[in-house]
Amino acid sequence: MSKELVKKFYTELSIGEWERLTKNPYNRLELDSTLHYLDKHLPKSGHVLDAGCGPGRYTVELAKQGYTMTSLDLTPHMLEIAREQVEKAGVTDRVQLHEGSVEDLSIFEDNSFDAVMCLGGPLSHLVIEERRQRAVDELIRVAKPGTPVFASVIGRLAICMNSVVYLWPEMLEAPDVYRDYTPSEDTTPVDTGSRHATSTSPRN
Repeated sequence: MSKELVKKFYTELSIGEWERLTKNPYNRLELDSTLHYLDKHLPKSGHVLDAGCGPGRYTVELAKQGYTMTSLDLTPHMLEIAREQVEKAGVTDRVQLHEGSVEDLSIFEDNSFDAVMCLGGPLSHLVIEERRQRAVDELIRVAKPGTPVFASVIGRLAICMNSVVYLWPEMLEAPDVYRDYTPSEDTTPVDTGSRHATSTSPRN
């Protein structure tokens, strides 16, 4: 997926991406299981990078727990929603938002964070292996030695489940959005495939 296509997709999803993880019990399972693993493996306090933060769901949750959050996303509209949610939660003093890509974290120095997260779709959108590996290398680079890096990807099972509980109803509501991102018959599929990595539940 090109950066412009990713931006277009999430701009059109808008507030729906914030609501996604609480819209039904199946999606809530992803949120709750991810928060479980974060609670289990995060340090008790510290500075956390949320790379590919989207509308800021996990940024807000962790900031409310007292973590200092630096959050980055490619899509300006997602950052606008994140800013609104951060303000609504009353945690603006603990959150810094940046526009950028998980492939290039050069605005951060080596060994900057007590934990690093890249949750949801960012790594899965990097369907070219070299781009995906570059992002993984960057996530590791900015993490302090021995600290956790949390990463999730969209698994094959999630694609099957989407067609049953998520994608089909939304296609009925907004068919043009999904038509834009559905490969045509002549599209050649690209194979998608860390140190310190702790996996969370597949994004859906």
